[in-house]
Amino acid sequence: MSSRSTVGRCLGGAAKYRWLVLKVQEYPVNLALLKLAESGIGARSCSLMEAPRVRYAASPTENKAVEIADLKRRIAEVEQALMVVPEEYRNGVLYHTINHGTGRISPGHGSSWQDPRFDKAHRNTWKKWKTRFLLEYAAIIGELDHIKLLIEYEDLLSGTTVPNEKIYHFQ
Repeated sequence: MSSRSTVGRCLGGAAKYRWLVLKVQEYPVNLALLKLAESGIGARSCSLMEAPRVRYAASPTENKAVEIADLKRRIAEVEQALMVVPEEYRNGVLYHTINHGTGRISPGHGSSWQDPRFDKAHRNTWKKWKTRFLLEYAAIIGELDHIKLLIEYEDLLSGTTVPNEKIYHFQ
């Protein structure tokens, strides 16, 4: 085992960790979008068509309903993943994930486990529950198999870089 950083190691590495955190960080935005989308739905107005439609095209209301369903699914995925975290840690885990989860990406937003809101438990306890939350979230959105592959082949992938020559085989 090497002396590499262990950030996100049980989540398949730092890149997959950041990807999961960024998806969770969409949660408050999705809540706001849902509220806006739901407030903008109205009854469809009557219209006369001179010629019958040959192909089906969704109405704006149908498109809005699909958008709302997608937003509700995204919100429910985060909320369902939070259920693995004991109730007394849920708000703190979600807060830290949303506000400080990618501290290594954006300067000035490092880990805030020293914040007084996290005083009721040791830092390692918070980290454990945050990791379990992210693993559950990965399972819900279908990323757990990919994470298992990343962990299984970690040593073989450690020096992988994209060469200058084209190695991809797209059809």
